[in-house]
Amino acid sequence: MTDDDLLHALRDCYDPLTRRNVVDLKLVRSACLTPDHEAPGQLVRFVANIHLTAPSSDEGATAQLVAQVENRLLGLQQISRVLMTLAPALFPIL
Repeated sequence: MTDDDLLHALRDCYDPLTRRNVVDLKLVRSACLTPDHEAPGQLVRFVANIHLTAPSSDEGATAQLVAQVENRLLGLQQISRVLMTLAPALFPIL
């Protein structure tokens, strides 16, 4: 698995408000993999480090997006953990 594979998997995650994927919306600031030496088993597994911009100031939509990203990535056999950092929305609606 590569960082490009990780970004490709994130294309399946959609902003709940606009119904567009987070990659096309440019909400993914960075996405990279680091080996997880503590993961059980003999397979090489990775920690997915994701830095996202929150899609809006709507906390419910943001929580839904975070759960969607975690569920999508943890569904991949090569991913053992997801570490996500959220930056505030660039232009929050007041």
